[in-house]
Amino acid sequence: MATGRSLDKWKRVYVDGYDLSGFSRTVGPLEITYDEADLTADMSDTVKGYLPNHAHVNLGVLNAVFDNTATVGLHALMNAAGVAREVIVAQGIRAAPAAGDPVFCGVFTHKAYQVEESGGAVVATIPWSGWAADATSKLYAGAWGDLLHASGAETGANTGTGSDNPTANSTAKGGFFIYHVLAGDAGTVTLSVDDSANNSTWLALSGATSGSIAASAGVSGLVAIGTTATVRRYLRWQLALGTAATVTFVSAFCRAY
Repeated sequence: MATGRSLDKWKRVYVDGYDLSGFSRTVGPLEITYDEADLTADMSDTVKGYLPNHAHVNLGVLNAVFDNTATVGLHALMNAAGVAREVIVAQGIRAAPAAGDPVFCGVFTHKAYQVEESGGAVVATIPWSGWAADATSKLYAGAWGDLLHASGAETGANTGTGSDNPTANSTAKGGFFIYHVLAGDAGTVTLSVDDSANNSTWLALSGATSGSIAASAGVSGLVAIGTTATVRRYLRWQLALGTAATVTFVSAFCRAY
């Protein structure tokens, strides 16, 4: 993981178990805003006072190149609007996203699908209307987390080190685990998260597991753990192969503070 400033070309977009980066032009704004509750006591307060009410978390708009390739093209994957989709937007830092890089993620409502001309090209505009009302990510008012596993294939359990919490502390407010399986060999696999206090001794993070899932493209999920769960300082991806011998996936964890 690098640190510092970056460019939009190092962003990657994953939706419902597919990598849409090869079609995508822009996405955003990646937004967390709060409704304002006016709690001014007019008889005594000399200025208006507000407290933050409900949070609004949204992807903004995904702009992408139209492609009608069967099964894996943008049109095939995204033309059915009005549904909830699991999304990870990974921001690489001066390179393709790597473990520890920031991600914006959750279950978002795909509001519309609009195709039009732009500069002579046929493009799709895909707006979003915030977190789905039935999403377990609604337990939390944040969507920024850390990439645990960048897109790539694995054939065994993780025995390496993990990524540090940016605040360098453990937390006690839970969070959620999100994953996208991009390819595999038609068997089963379990994806999960380990945590550690010292980046050396690891335990499974309770509840942060996919359970047994198919190791094939188009499989994704989001699992929220308890809102009072302790998440230790370091995190890493983990997997247990079932009947699959290999799996290509992306995973991330959004820690609540």
